Amino acid sequence: MNQVANVLFQSELATSRFACDTASCRGACCTMPGGRGAPLEEAELAEMQAAIGAVRKYLPAEHVASIDRNGLSEGMPGTRTTPCIDEKACVFSYTENGIARCGFERAYLQGETSWRKPLSCHLFPVRVRSSENDILRYEQIGECGPGRDEGKKQNTYLHEFLRVPLIRKFGEAWYEEFSKTCKSIDQQPSRRGS
Repeated sequence: MNQVANVLFQSELATSRFACDTASCRGACCTMPGGRGAPLEEAELAEMQAAIGAVRKYLPAEHVASIDRNGLSEGMPGTRTTPCIDEKACVFSYTENGIARCGFERAYLQGETSWRKPLSCHLFPVRVRSSENDILRYEQIGECGPGRDEGKKQNTYLHEFLRVPLIRKFGEAWYEEFSKTCKSIDQQPSRRGS
């Protein structure tokens, strides 16, 4: 593990290439089977409540009905997640041209809300585990294979691709130090050519 301030992270965050390719993965991160949706921070619940009015019109009727019936999150404080439809699709997702997309992000990009989407979604495929220190880990799931291929093709590092959500979580000064550390790790002789 490597460390910048109070954040620990795997070397893979420094050395891996990644750039989402939703045309190939079809937005798989929004529709993963398993029954639990994206992890939520407690502070995000108020943001979701403020934004849902602008988001509802982008969602399928079944998703809106589920939100009206069951609310914006499930689980207990500290373990909350987005609800899912049929233990698969995030209740805040919709499908456009065969690709699953986020209703919160659409409303944000349309200028209808100031909140983009849950941080865990914005950071994916990296997850944050909070304890004494925050721990960043890279989830190299099969569904994100196209993103790894696209990152290699573009020569885009994972930590560069996730610049905006990492700044959102940890701040600009932390990200600048993190980026320097990642470049240093990647330049180590044992890492070259990997």
